[in-house]
Order: sequence, then structure tokens, then C-alpha cells
Amino acid sequence: MTYRRGYVWDGVLFWALGLLSIGVGLCVGDGRPGRRPSHGTTPWLAAIQTHPLRAGAALTGVSLSVAAGLGARHRPPDAGFADLLFLWLGGLAAFLGACSPSGLWRGRPWRGFPSLEGVRRWFRGEAGRVVMLLLVVGAGVAVRASALAHIPANLGGDEGTQGAAARALVRAPLGNPFSTGWYSVPTMSFLAYGLSLEVFGASVSGLRALSALIGAATLVTTYLLARELWGERTAWLSATVLAFAHYHVHFSRLGSNQIADALVVTLSLWLLVHGMRTKEPWAFGAAGVTMGLGWYGYFGARLVGLLAAVYIGLQALLRHRFVARYRLLLALLIIGALVAVAPLLLHYGAHPGEVLSRPNQVSIFASGWLERERELTGRSTASLLLEQVWKAVSAFNYTLDPTFWYRASIPLLDVVGGLFFVLGMAWAVSRWRWPSNSLLLIWFWMALILGWVMTENPPSSQRMVIVAPALAILVALGIEWVLRLSGGLLGAGATTRRALTTALLMVMAGVNLGYYFLVYTPTRVYGNPTAEMTTVLARELQRDGYRGILYLHGAPAVYWDFGTLQFMVPEVAGVDVPPNGEGWEPDVTGGTRFIFHPTRLGELEVIRGRFPEGSERYVRSTADGELLYAEYTVTQ
Repeated sequence: MTYRRGYVWDGVLFWALGLLSIGVGLCVGDGRPGRRPSHGTTPWLAAIQTHPLRAGAALTGVSLSVAAGLGARHRPPDAGFADLLFLWLGGLAAFLGACSPSGLWRGRPWRGFPSLEGVRRWFRGEAGRVVMLLLVVGAGVAVRASALAHIPANLGGDEGTQGAAARALVRAPLGNPFSTGWYSVPTMSFLAYGLSLEVFGASVSGLRALSALIGAATLVTTYLLARELWGERTAWLSATVLAFAHYHVHFSRLGSNQIADALVVTLSLWLLVHGMRTKEPWAFGAAGVTMGLGWYGYFGARLVGLLAAVYIGLQALLRHRFVARYRLLLALLIIGALVAVAPLLLHYGAHPGEVLSRPNQVSIFASGWLERERELTGRSTASLLLEQVWKAVSAFNYTLDPTFWYRASIPLLDVVGGLFFVLGMAWAVSRWRWPSNSLLLIWFWMALILGWVMTENPPSSQRMVIVAPALAILVALGIEWVLRLSGGLLGAGATTRRALTTALLMVMAGVNLGYYFLVYTPTRVYGNPTAEMTTVLARELQRDGYRGILYLHGAPAVYWDFGTLQFMVPEVAGVDVPPNGEGWEPDVTGGTRFIFHPTRLGELEVIRGRFPEGSERYVRSTADGELLYAEYTVTQ
């Protein structure tokens, strides 16, 4: 505080951390691990006295994370941030280490891990399950990672924008990963995709590879969550249904951060419910860290913390002395989340408008949509809200996605999965008091209301990837219910039910994959016509190795800074030609190309008249034969 700067709160924060450290030191006393707490000590101080090294590691994690955030907040944007990134990662490691098995903190770290013989025994007993899970994940990787460069055929503009931002962020010196960028999206997600480009190559497939891996990893976390809550059979059904679900497959093949929502919610909830069953500190700490990391991705993942809070609150109401028995573990959950998200929260402290910037843009209340619709249509607020609810709840069986993020010609569930989804929802609602079902229902309906009912243009598919695993679980619960009923009514044995289940899953996989790869993909509808035009143009420029000037007659339909062009052909110098060429003079020295959007095709005649020695070409869509653009090449 000696410098008496206008901004004083970081000094106050360090002061508070110093006081906290002194307090911890007084509580720890001689610092010997395993020291028994004195009589009458509060549970919080008793925990610190009993585990002083753990408390020190946790405090170190908090300090390093806060220091990284403060450093990023005061560092110039053009400086390197690699050291602060590693400082933050060190803070996460220190905190997770504080939550690790006790053997690591008693001078015998090997006791924190199973012996080699124990691993062998475990594998002998679990080999079949491991092999089956690997087969499911392998199938999931195959349908998500094959031909990534061309399925979907178009590179969406938002994909390209995120890819260009990712490439710029990882370019030395490393940019600020604790800030926000395009549409107020945290730059940490750009860092993740930038690293994917470094590993898999700076190409369309390299950009999408990370999403494919995240989508496949979600199969494992969905299996673990379903197994924890409903048992083995539901877990297998859920993971298999999700592996081939066309909705989840599609977003697993896009170079965009929405796909991480499904991984964050399933991993967080699995760690939480596993921790509540076993009371293992590492599970609560890891759950908190995972929820905090979700803040660095798409905005949907931020619902996970609210979802966990509602579920924990419900358990506190229903279970005797729940808070008293879990308060220290819940504190680990909260601290873990804060350690992970602290640098981003410090950024939001300096730029508070960015916290709700994007949510407010799509909210039917904050954006003024509801008021505008009342004036334009003359309908009542209740009528408009009921329409929002209908579009949201019918998205999986009837109403189609209106956005170009997917724009499938069928609902987000296939006809077979949609049937069992309804049955699974009915079964879960009828037993809503079960903790497993209450968690599932809170997850689904909270996301549906906040992500669709209260936002513009539902059911926008990109906002609801977070419920894709919940859909798979509900479908699995519906299948199980029908199988139990068939066993009781028809006398079907276990072998018959197993055969029926296998056949049903094969039919569902065939329907989903057949639709996505054979029906949807050839339409090239993803990303809108602008994405199709710019993708075809960029691929042509890549094949030709073109490095000259390109004049784009596209405004206002398309501009050269469109994300697809910026990511795929960053080395090409593109110039936006204003409508009718006002105030514009082309430089054709050494040759150049003119590209005409169909809405400005009339200007081709002008260019042809000025440069009659050129050649022209018309490029049409492979999907419907519509003209994408006209090209006029001048060589000198």
C-alpha cells in the first residue's frame, strides 16, 4: 500500500491473506501432522490443526490462483502470460494435492496409491467392464473424429472466428488466458483450441479434433454418473445412446466450445454424488475445480454450479443433519471452484459489464425482446411465454432447431429415442423423491428454462448441449422401464431382454448415424449459405496456393473478415469492395481475382468491361446447384 494507487483492493486482498496465514499459523502451533485438536475447538480449526500441511497446500493454491489473476489484470495486453498460466496451474495442483489421499501427507506417499498386486486384482475383476467401455468410447471416437475436415462440409463463421482467435492467442508471446474476447467468451477456451491446433495442425480437422475428444470423454463421465446413480445397466445404456446420438455427434464435430458443457456437467455431478456417498475430500475438491473450470468455456456450463447448489439445498432439506455432516467437504467444493475461477472473477471485477453481456443479449427480458414482441404481435405476455415453453419442451420430439448451428430436419432426438425419452421422463417424475431422479430432473428442467424458455429463438441447439447426457439417461431409463414391464407381462427372461436391448440399440444407432451422415451432411445446411460460399472459396484458394489480392464484392451479405475466411486463408489479402464500387480502384498489377456474391452479380459486367482479358467462372453448390459466387480472374 506504500504507492497509494487509486486501485487499493488488491492491497487489501494481500493484507487479508496475510492475516489469514497468521491465523492458520497460530492454529497449527508446532505444525506436526496428525496433531489432535484441543477440546472445544470448532470443526474448521480442528480440521486445520489435524491436517496443517493440507491446509497450507490449500492456502498456497488459493494464493497462487489469486496472484495469477492479479498479475493478468495489471499486465499490458501485448505482454506474455505464460508464467501466469503456469502459476495458476500450480495453484490448482496445490489445492488438489491438499485434497489427495492421506498417505501422501504422512511421509509415505506410496500408501496413497494401490499396490501393483492390487491393480492386477482390480483389472482381473474389471477387465470385461474396461474392455466394453473402451469399445463404446472407440465407437464414439470413430463417429466423431472421422473425416472431420469435410463433415460438416462447411466451416461455420463462428467456428472460424474462434479458430482465428485461438491461433492468435497461442502465438508467442502467449496472450491473456484470463480475459474475455469474441462475444465476451473467456479466452481460456481459445487457449484450449489453440493448443489443439498446435497438436493436430492448423487446419479445419485440427480445430475440430479437440471437440471430438471432449465428446468421446463425455461418454465415460456419463457412464460413471449413471452407474453411480442408477446402476450398471442404465450406465451402459446411457453411454451407448449418447455415443450415437446425432445431436451430440454433431456438436462433437464442430470447432466450438459448447461441447464442453456436457463434459463439465457430467464430471462435476459424478464427483459430487460420489463424494456424497464416500465422503472422500478429493471428490469434493475436484468437483469444485471442475465447476470453476466450466466458467472458462461456453456460458451454459455456468449453470452447473447453480444446479449443484439447488441439489445440495434439496438434500439439506430432506436429509437429517446433512449440512452438519458435510460442511467441511462442501467448503472444499466452494474453495475448489474459487481457486479455479478466481483469475476470471478478478477480470470481471475490472470489467463488470462482461459478466452478463452475452446472456443479456439473448434474454427475452434484458434484451427487450418480450416487450417488442408484444408491440409487434399484439399478443399478451402469457401467450408469448407459453409459446416459449412449448418450443422448448417439444424440441426433442417435434419442434425443429431454427438456427444454423445445426438446423436438422428432425427433432434433437430421433423418433425411437424420442419415444423412450418421454417414457423415461414419466418414470423419473413419478419417482422424483429419489435423490438420483431429483438431480436428473433439476438438471434437465433448470437448463431448459434458463437456456431456452428465457432466451430468444428456442430451441437454439447450441445453448442446450449441456442436457445431451441427461437426454441419453432419460432414454436409458425409459428403455429399462419397458424391459421390466415386458419381463413381467410377457415373461421374457434375462437373455431375451438382453437380446431385445441389443437390437434396439443397434436400430437407434443406425437411425441416428444414417440421418446424420447420409441425410443431413449432404445438405450442407450447417453454418448458413454464407458459410458454404466462403468454405468453398477458401478451399479453392488453398488448392491453388493463391497469395495475391482478392477483391470481394460481397457486402452487405458477406465481408472478408468473416470467420471462415480468416481462419482458412489468413495469408490471402482480401479487400471488401463497397456496393457499386464507390470510391474504390483495384490494383491488378501481377494479376488478381474478383469474387462476386450472387446479390452483386451485376457488377461483374463492369469489371469485365474494364479488364476484358480476364476469365470468369461460376461456382455452384454441390447440395442444390444454387450459385455460390462468380469468379473473375485477371492475369498480367
